[in-house]
Amino acid sequence: MSPTNELYAPLIKAFDHFNRALFNNELPPVIFTVQRKKNVMGFFAAKRWGNAQGELCSELSINPSYFASSRIIEVFQTLVHEMVHAWQFHFGLPSEGHYHNKEWAQKMMDIGLMPSDTGEPGGAIVGRNMSDFIMKQGAFMQAANELLDDKTFNLRWVDRLALPKLHEPIIVDNPAFKPNSQVEHCAHASDIINADVISLRDEAQFASYASQREGFSSMPDFLIPEVAKRQTRSKYVCPRCSTKIYGKASLNVICGDCELPFIKE
Repeated sequence: MSPTNELYAPLIKAFDHFNRALFNNELPPVIFTVQRKKNVMGFFAAKRWGNAQGELCSELSINPSYFASSRIIEVFQTLVHEMVHAWQFHFGLPSEGHYHNKEWAQKMMDIGLMPSDTGEPGGAIVGRNMSDFIMKQGAFMQAANELLDDKTFNLRWVDRLALPKLHEPIIVDNPAFKPNSQVEHCAHASDIINADVISLRDEAQFASYASQREGFSSMPDFLIPEVAKRQTRSKYVCPRCSTKIYGKASLNVICGDCELPFIKE
């Protein structure tokens, strides 16, 4: 099997698994892509692709720069987040732009992912830039465990240029909601009560919960921790009046007041 096929085959397998487990196998197939879009772990683009026969297909994209330093459970989490967008496009009423509305939030809650703009309890459950956290007793957790128990499933290829995570993932154990806290009535993930939060940041605590399940371990240690930012501008200072300017590295300018050349710092 080619490296390209090895990259995409587990994503297709995971999509099919969660489609059966969480969406009654109702979602049509998608075209997977990997794109390095800043501050986005994944996205769904409806009917982005078409063929010569006039057939249309939606796109589900993942960002390999963020997944490089993630656990497999986080890859599943992002995949299913985008699958809810696909569900809403085909069977619901998505809002314009990138707004995550109440219908989307309710579906997320139904399948065991709690929407939150902070990625943890207390965040808003609707908005433009949304994350989510895992409900331990929810359908998503059960479906994820089933796939992780499949010894034939693994992610064969990982992008070595790993960006820092946007949110540190957590699991909420045995969540219970305040009275009348369905999405139509609540505005924040703080409507969860009696929540025992398990943070994946605490490796020891999480290992005790996960029973050191192999699928929850970090990705291989051959990663390059962070992509270095390319220096696009340089700082220059007048040696007399300390006026500062910024420009390209080869800039050659003189201070109009002091008639002295700026010095590059």
